[in-house]
Amino acid sequence: MASDNDTQENLQNYLKKEILKDAKRIKNKYPPISEKVNGISKSLKIKNIYELKGNLNNFIFITTKNYAKNPSYRYFLAILLASQSSDLLVSLAKEFSKENRLKLIQFSLYPQHFRVGLFSLKEIHGKNNFSEAVNLLKEHRIIFRKDFEKLRKLIEQV
Repeated sequence: MASDNDTQENLQNYLKKEILKDAKRIKNKYPPISEKVNGISKSLKIKNIYELKGNLNNFIFITTKNYAKNPSYRYFLAILLASQSSDLLVSLAKEFSKENRLKLIQFSLYPQHFRVGLFSLKEIHGKNNFSEAVNLLKEHRIIFRKDFEKLRKLIEQV
């Protein structure tokens, strides 16, 4: 049985050779992503953000430093749900993300533009679940846009 360290190295090699080879690194300073662990807020400092190309167009890949010592890095695949986030849009996206263990963040990729987008994230633990994460995030985006369109039509009718 492979150890966690071997699995982490395999994932890193897979990401470098297959996913990040054509990716564009976005160079900015970013605030950390926070998550609640047992009611305590923990922060994940962002190491790198990549804009993926090819068949993974519209996806963002985020590498964070783990607050726990092992593994030292955590990897997230993200897709933009809305370029301008609001509480209403978060509430539209919340149900699907809870059912499928996705994280929602309001995050600015380009802080100089003062635009905070709504992103859906899926943590990548191994190379086997990468394609599953891609499909899940694409599905989330499709469902979110359909729900948003329904809401827009309801508002127009009022």
